[in-house]
Amino acid sequence: MSDCLPPTVLKLAEGLCDDEIHIWALPYDRAAGRLPVRRLLAGYLDSVVDDVVLTDAPHGRPELGGTHGGRLRFNWSHSGDRALVAIARSVQPGIDLEHRARRGARDVLALAQRFFAPQEVQALAALPAEERSSAFLQLWTVKEAVLKAQGRGLAYGLHRVVVDLWESGPVLVRFDDEPTTPWHVQALSLDPAWVAAVAWCGPSMHVRWCGEPH
Repeated sequence: MSDCLPPTVLKLAEGLCDDEIHIWALPYDRAAGRLPVRRLLAGYLDSVVDDVVLTDAPHGRPELGGTHGGRLRFNWSHSGDRALVAIARSVQPGIDLEHRARRGARDVLALAQRFFAPQEVQALAALPAEERSSAFLQLWTVKEAVLKAQGRGLAYGLHRVVVDLWESGPVLVRFDDEPTTPWHVQALSLDPAWVAAVAWCGPSMHVRWCGEPH
C-alpha cells in the first residue's frame, strides 16, 4: 500500500484513477452514523452532502443511490472509535477493521472452530499461543472483506472463504468452491492496535492509503 498525501476536497474525484482503491481513516461516532462517509463521498462526487444518498443492497451493503448511483463503489467498516472507508470506480471493494483488544481475551481457537474452515483451525492450532490472536484477526478481516465485496456479508458464512497467511501477506485459497483467480486480498498496515484488510474481485488495483480527510 503506497503512501500519498490527502488530496484537497476539490481534487478527490480527479485523483481517483480507474485502477486505484483509496483507503481513508475516519473517526467513528455511533450518533453520527454514516454522515462522515457521506461527507467523504460528497468530495469525490463534487457534490453537497445532502445530495449524497446511501441505500442498502439486498444483503445490507451500503451503496450510492439517487442521482449519484453507480458513479463510485465503496465500503466501510468501523471498530471502536475508528472507521476505514475504501473507494473505487471500477471494482467493488470490501473492507474490514478490527481492534485487537475487542477479541484478544477470547478463546480464538474456539471461535475458529465455530466460524472457520478446518484447515484454518489446524493452522491456528499449530501456531505458538502468543501468535494466535493476531493470526485469527488477520484471517477474520480478510474473510469479512471478501464477503462484503461479494455483497453477502457474515451471514453467508466465514467458512466459505478459506485463507492462508504467508509472510508476504494473506492468500485466498478458496471461495465457495469457485475459482479464486479474479479475487484479490490485501492486509492493511495500520498502527499495532488495529488489524484490517481490503478485498475486491476483478483486475489488479493500486491500493492507496490517503490518511484522514482535511
